[in-house]
Amino acid sequence: MKKIGIIVLMLCIMISVAFAASSADLSTTTAISVSLVNQDPDPAIAGDMVEVRLGIENLGGDSANNLIVELVPEYPFTLVTGDSAFQKIGTIKGYQTGENMKIVKYRIKVDKDAIAGSYELKIRYYEEGSSAKTQKSLSLDVTNKESAEVIYIDKSILVPGKQDSLKFTINNVGNAPLRDLTFSWINEDKIILPVGSDNTKYIKYIDVGESAELEYKVIADTNVDAGLYKLDLYLTYDDPLSGEEKEISTIAGVYVGGGTDFDVAFSESSSGQTSFTIANIGSNPAFSVSVIVPEQSGWSVSGSNSMIIGNLNTGDYTVASFGLQSMQTRQIGTVQQRNASEQFLTQRSSAQNFNNLKVQIAYTDTMGNREIIEKEVAMTQQASTTSANTNSQSISFEGPMLPYGRMGRRQQSFFSKYKWYIVAFAILAIFGVGYWKYRKEKLVDPDYKIKDIFNIKNLLKKKKK
Repeated sequence: MKKIGIIVLMLCIMISVAFAASSADLSTTTAISVSLVNQDPDPAIAGDMVEVRLGIENLGGDSANNLIVELVPEYPFTLVTGDSAFQKIGTIKGYQTGENMKIVKYRIKVDKDAIAGSYELKIRYYEEGSSAKTQKSLSLDVTNKESAEVIYIDKSILVPGKQDSLKFTINNVGNAPLRDLTFSWINEDKIILPVGSDNTKYIKYIDVGESAELEYKVIADTNVDAGLYKLDLYLTYDDPLSGEEKEISTIAGVYVGGGTDFDVAFSESSSGQTSFTIANIGSNPAFSVSVIVPEQSGWSVSGSNSMIIGNLNTGDYTVASFGLQSMQTRQIGTVQQRNASEQFLTQRSSAQNFNNLKVQIAYTDTMGNREIIEKEVAMTQQASTTSANTNSQSISFEGPMLPYGRMGRRQQSFFSKYKWYIVAFAILAIFGVGYWKYRKEKLVDPDYKIKDIFNIKNLLKKKKK
């Protein structure tokens, strides 16, 4: 035990001697020390500015004159624009430490793409005019800033009464993952409401640079006036830097209204005019509505081919009339009967197209856009024939009207189908009449025979009597 005590005593003596020697050496020199006093914020946030305070001390006994401290910025640090990397400290006396140290400040911008971690902040110091420069590295902690951005996309127009989808995209535009997000939206007017779910959705995690898409089924009120309606958007998530819940609120606009649809139907044809019923079957009103019969094969319009019918609210209808003529029926009417069969086969293949008439509806929607909708109207054969006959009185038809004047065809088909029945019926009728005459004459004249029915002389005698 005595030996151990002696060894410990000798070590203490040696340390004391070394310290005394070191103090003796420092007392005649300068020993500058640079340290990080504090930073704000701590840790620094990527993409933001951080203010650092450096403490300058002199551990030696000799003064340092005209001392200069220089910041050497390297990634991810850069000086704030306008600030100088050089700061003149002046004279720092010997043993000027602790509370007497000199403080220098730097404002540093941290790169927005910096990954969380510790980075070296390099400082260089020297006396002005001296070529001997000393460099020291300080450790600076950097973390990532959480940031979310709500982007409203997809639908910007909703049709009243029609279920549609609204999609919202949430982007992580920060440098740290987002966790435990809550998204909701509300329309204070209650014109636009979610269907099948509430207005709140939850997201567990969004990585850096990633996004999440949220979809809602919505319906706009059918009785609403067309216009732009506001949606208030809210996003909350936990901020690990402060430990508090962070909320982002923004707005988006949704237009309720837009275009509509029409139904066009053949109404009647008389006095050279063909009438159509135009009905607004959509969910929005239509303004400055015009009906147009465009140029097309098989039809011609005498007079104007367009008609202005004004405004049509939802569910309203009106009638538009045109001097419409079937060109194909007119051609058929001049065909000779000897070509009727051949003409019928040719026209039969195009009968379906001929029956359809293209009608265009031009209107201004609730957004002020001019729209055109084209419809095909099924025209009856009667309408086609009537229209053609009314507008062309000089047409003469030789033989059956094919294929739209079908009376001749129907008569011919009836006789062809039942001609043998008709012949048989005629024969039976003749024999019936002959037998009735024979029975009648037999009662008057017992010697009367069947062949006497066809005896012309007997017939003439009876007439004379």
